[in-house]
Amino acid sequence: MTTDAKKPGAGRTKGALSFQKLQQASILILLVALCVVASFRSSTFFTWTNLVDNLFTNAAALGVVALGMTFVMIGGGFDLSVASTIVVCSVVLVMGMDWLSPYGAAVAIPVALLLTVLVGVILGAINGTLVAYVGVNPFVVTLCTMLIFRGIAQILTGGGQTQQVRDILLRRRFDWVYDAGLRLFGGGCEISMPILIFLVVFAVGMYLLRFTRFGHYVYAIGGNEEAAWLAGVNTHRIKALTYVLCGFTCAIAAAIFVAKTETAGAESHMGKELVVIASVIVGGTPLGGGSGGLTSTVIGLLLLRIIDNLLTQFSIGPEYRTVVTGLIILVVVTVDVLAKRRSGK
Repeated sequence: MTTDAKKPGAGRTKGALSFQKLQQASILILLVALCVVASFRSSTFFTWTNLVDNLFTNAAALGVVALGMTFVMIGGGFDLSVASTIVVCSVVLVMGMDWLSPYGAAVAIPVALLLTVLVGVILGAINGTLVAYVGVNPFVVTLCTMLIFRGIAQILTGGGQTQQVRDILLRRRFDWVYDAGLRLFGGGCEISMPILIFLVVFAVGMYLLRFTRFGHYVYAIGGNEEAAWLAGVNTHRIKALTYVLCGFTCAIAAAIFVAKTETAGAESHMGKELVVIASVIVGGTPLGGGSGGLTSTVIGLLLLRIIDNLLTQFSIGPEYRTVVTGLIILVVVTVDVLAKRRSGK
C-alpha cells in the first residue's frame, strides 16, 4: 500500500479552492480596471463627494443586506424575500413612529426601531423554519414569502398607499440615521451614518463568520450538510439562524431607507433582491454554499454599483442596466458550474 495516496475528493477540493481564489482575484482586477475607466470618463470619479457621499453611501443599505445574504448562501441557502422583508420592516417603522409620536421622539424612535428589528427577525425565522426544519426547498419558500410579505405590506398600508410620519419634528429627528456622519481630516471630509452602520455590521459579521463556532458550522453545512450533522452539528438550528440574521439585516436596511426617503410604500424596493443576490454570487460565493466571504461580497457589490454608475454616465437606460446585471450573474454562475464539472473529473 502506498502512503502518498490522495484522500477521496482532495483533488476536487484543491481545484475548487484554486478556482475560487482565481475568481475572486479576477473580480478584484475587474473592479480596479473599471475604476480606472471611470476616472477617465469623469474627472470627479475619485473625489470624496462621488465615492463616499454618493457611491458608498447609496450602496450601504443594500450592502448590509448582502452581508446577511452571504451567511445564508454560504450555508447552502437562498433568499428571494429580502426586498419584501425590507418593505414590511419599513412600513412597520413608519407606522410605529406615527402611532407613538404623541409620546415624543425619545420614546417613538427607539421603540419603533425595536419593533422593526423584531419584525425582521420574525420574518427571517419564518423562512428559516420552513427551510431548515420543514425541509422545503429554499427557492420555493422564499419565492412564496416574497409574495406573502409584500402582500402583508399592502394590507398594512391600505392597498399600497405611501406611508409617512405625520409629525414633522419626529421625522426630522429620525433623519440623523441618514444625514449624520463622522467628520475626518479637520472636518473637510465626512463618513456618512449609513457607511458607519455598514462598517459596524461588517465587523460583527466578520467576527461571527471567522472566529466563532457558528461561522465554522455555517461553512461546514454549506460544504456537506450530512457530514456536519454526523459530526454533531445541529444543522437545522444553524441554518435557521442564518435566515434570522438575514432578516435582522433587512430591518437595519429598512431604517436607512426610511431615514433617506422619509416614506415607506408597499411597492418600493422592487428588484433589490436581485442586486443583493448578484453581489454575493459575483463576489465568489457559489450556489450551494461551502465557501465565500463577506469581503468578497463587498467587492461584488462595489463592482455592480460602479458598473451601474458607468452605464448611467453613458446615458444607458435602467432597462439595459438590468440586462447587464442579469448577464453578469449568468456568466459567473456558468463559469462556476463548468469549473466544478471539470474539477469533478
